[in-house]
Amino acid sequence: MATTKALKMADLIDNNGDVQATNLDNVAAFPSGWDAALDGSDMVFRYTSGGTTTEVFKITTAGAVIAKDNITAYGTP
Repeated sequence: MATTKALKMADLIDNNGDVQATNLDNVAAFPSGWDAALDGSDMVFRYTSGGTTTEVFKITTAGAVIAKDNITAYGTP
């Protein structure tokens, strides 16, 4: 029997309808080299290149957004 997308999704959700973190260990949410982690209670986005990891962007529990470099509000990506 082939594993369908619906069956794979059902495996992520528990009987309460919640997604359990332990079911997400093989889900890739970030492009290559990027990840997110906690710094205390703050969320930090990191980039790894050549074996060096750099904290690039942070969102604090107070709502502050902190970037390693400039933030462009209007521009062309």
